[in-house]
Formats: sequence, structure tokens, C-alpha cells
Amino acid sequence: MYGRWLAATALASFTLLTLLTSACTSGGGGRDDGSFTFDGGFSDSAVVRRDAGRVPVPDGCVAAPESCNGADDDCDGFVDDGTGDAVGCGTGEICVDGACGCPVDAICGGECVDLEADPNNCGACGESCLAGQVCGVVGCCDAGSDRVDLLFMIDNSNSMAEEQASLAAAFPQLITALTSGDVGGDGVPDFPPVTDLQVGVITADMGTGGYDVATCSRSALGDDGVLRTNGNPGVAGCSASYPSFLSWIAGGDQGAFAQSFACVATVGTGGCAFEQQLEAVLKAITPAAAPITFSMGTTGHADGANVRFLRDGAVLGLVLVTDEEDCSAADDGLFDPASTRYRENLNLRCFSNPAALHPLSRYVDGFIDARGRSGDIVFTAIVGVPTDLAGQDPTTILADPRMAERLDPSTPNSLMPSCNIPGRGLAFPPRRIVGVGRDLAAEGVVTTIESICQSDFTPAIRAIAERVGAVIGRSCGPD
Repeated sequence: MYGRWLAATALASFTLLTLLTSACTSGGGGRDDGSFTFDGGFSDSAVVRRDAGRVPVPDGCVAAPESCNGADDDCDGFVDDGTGDAVGCGTGEICVDGACGCPVDAICGGECVDLEADPNNCGACGESCLAGQVCGVVGCCDAGSDRVDLLFMIDNSNSMAEEQASLAAAFPQLITALTSGDVGGDGVPDFPPVTDLQVGVITADMGTGGYDVATCSRSALGDDGVLRTNGNPGVAGCSASYPSFLSWIAGGDQGAFAQSFACVATVGTGGCAFEQQLEAVLKAITPAAAPITFSMGTTGHADGANVRFLRDGAVLGLVLVTDEEDCSAADDGLFDPASTRYRENLNLRCFSNPAALHPLSRYVDGFIDARGRSGDIVFTAIVGVPTDLAGQDPTTILADPRMAERLDPSTPNSLMPSCNIPGRGLAFPPRRIVGVGRDLAAEGVVTTIESICQSDFTPAIRAIAERVGAVIGRSCGPD
């Protein structure tokens, strides 16, 4: 917390502190030389030497609530670490050498104020925050949100059965972590809990621009980035239909919420083999009036079929779950089996013709535009990266030799997999998806790339919760 940072860092820069008789309670002012005014009868000539930083914790130390007494009560190696009522001091006061006192520059209008919390005196007396802002460590900034809109893009091609089951099994952990704020399960909140959660599901099936392809039953637009409402009859306890997105409010039934997600998120394996993961997400969250269009001249669904899913002021979480590379086509002719321009085997069309795909900038710009602010977005991809690369920087992931796209010499019409896990099948290098994550991160979006090449999705789910928590719990600066 700030008190620890102050005691261990800021005060360490002062060898001597001049202590004055308290002016916080008397309404008096103080010098503007950075000295501190303290309760407790110190004269203006009193000088106290302070050695800031960690102190040894004796064996057998019994932790108790920290108080301002010159001791390490909570056995954490820091003395008097806290501010205000956390250590028994008043508002805005800090504890130095067992005495509470108000920094001189925090005396505003005769009262001691917390310059890191008071919106009318933020960083300095008289500095007021704008409407909708909060006061934090670095001054006024936009407040975090305890509302989250999570959009899952789940690949429904014929290789995804096990992965969908793993996601459904791990989802209750995500709900518990987000709604408690406790990612580690140790009973200590890591961030303010989410109190209002919406979850929607789309698939990677965007059709083939009207061209008949054997592995794509709905050639025109496929599932089209529209939020799913169908429950999976193969999952016990599922209803036939659900709302276009699922909602949970604090106090609601988390178990029922997770069960409903499993019913909707088990999307099956009958989708188009030409996966357009990025395009599906973009169409789902783009309003019709946006200056971009989609296959066959269509427009986005954010204010149509998917209306009310995106909410002003909510954190937007985008979660892509797929074992294939993205093939979001700018030219629908790429899917034409009889094309004279694209002559490769259908399995290699996307790999062989990168110029026929939309540029990554379309998705970086489009995702940020959908929310309006990069800092309110969390981008997670659970994709075909080797497990030892999960969570690493996207640039590092892309540089790994296993992430190179190349032909499989043993199967001429296939690519080499990036991971091959017995019982789970193959996954292929998702260079475009990871590239979008890299470019979003450069724009300030909280991003994580996780691996689909494992039976237990717990690490990926924890990563999602941690990133969402980092956004909703931001306090304008370090804790």
C-alpha cells in the first residue's frame, strides 16, 4: 500500500525529519519546506533519525493489526506501514517513528486531507478532479469499473470438442475469481470484486462469402458474429435456448450462471473449417454505423442483433479460444473452390495468400474503437502456442521457431503443428492472432497469450482473471 511505499522509499530519502507541534488539529498552517507536522507534543526543534526499509522479523512473531507505535505489528518486515485509520491515524496522516502526523502540504483549509483520495484536493490543495474521475497516487484519473462484459469467441470446427469441454470445466473458477477478487484462492482479495458481469459467446464460423465449400454448411455468413442463444442438448441440464448474453449481479447464483455458460459455450464441432476468428469478434462488437463493412456488404451487430451487450463504462474482455490460425478474408474469392486466381488446395489457401486477408490493423483499431479507450480492454487468446510459451510477451512467442508457419513434409497439403498433444489433437501457429495481441499491447490494451495445448485450462483462466482484475482494480498508479 501507499504507506509502505512511503515509509520504505519516500522517507528513506530524508535522513532527518523536522517534527513540529501538531497543526492538523489546531487548524494552523506549516512550513512549505517538506517538513511534517505531528500530533504528540514535539517541539519545533525536535529531530528524529529514521532508518527506512525492511526490518528483521523475529522467529515466532505473532501477527496483529498494524498500528502507529514504532513496531512491526503484522510481522511483514515493515514498521508502521500504513496511512490514516489503517494504523490508527487520522485522515491524510502518516506514521513516522510511532507518531501520527500530517504532511505540511496536506493541510488544506486548516484540515488534514488525503491528497491521494480527496477529489477536491488531489495531489495538491485545491486541485479538483473532473466528473467521473477519482483521485489516486498520480492524481486525477478515470475510475476503474466493477462491471465487465466478457465476449468469448469459441472455435466450432471439428477439432475443438476437448477444448470446449476444458473451457466449460474451468469457467466456474473464473466466475469465483472475478466475483470475489481473489485469484489465488487464499482468502485475500487481489482486486475489487466484479459486481455486474455479462458474458456472450460467438463462434469462428463466418461462412465463405456464398461459395459452396463441403466443410461449411452455411456458405453465406455462417454464424455471423451473432451472440449465441442455443443451448447444447448434449450437456446435461441445458435448456434449448438462452438470452443472447448471460448476466450475473452480485448475490446471484454463480453455479447456475456457470452451468448456463457451459450450455452456450459448448458450441459443437460442425462449424466452417475456414475459421475467421478476428472477423467474428470485430463484427460482434462493431455498430452498424461504423465506417467498416463485412462480407457481402453487411455491417456490424453491436447495435442490432447484439444490442445492449456492450455497456458504457464497463471493462470489455475479449477471449479467443481456437486451435487454428485466423483466416479473416478481405476477398471472399479466397474460399471459391473453383477459383482461377487462388489455385492452391483449400487447406493452404489462407497460408498461401496472406494478401487476401484483412490487415491486423483492422482489428487493433476496431477493437479499441468498440470500447473507445484501450485501457478498458482485456485481450486474451487461448491458442496454439506451445505450453512453455504461455503468458510470455507476444513478440517472444512469435520469434520462437515452433511458431513459424511451414509445410509439413509428411503431409504436403498441411502445415506443421505448433503443438501436438496426445489425446488433444493438433494446434497450429496462430501468428495473426498473436500479432494482434502484440499490437494491442503496444496501444495500452492489457493482453495475454495462453496455450490451448493442455487439458487443464486453469492457468489460462487465472490469467484472464488477473488481467481483468488489473483493469478494474486500477487506482491511478502503484499500490
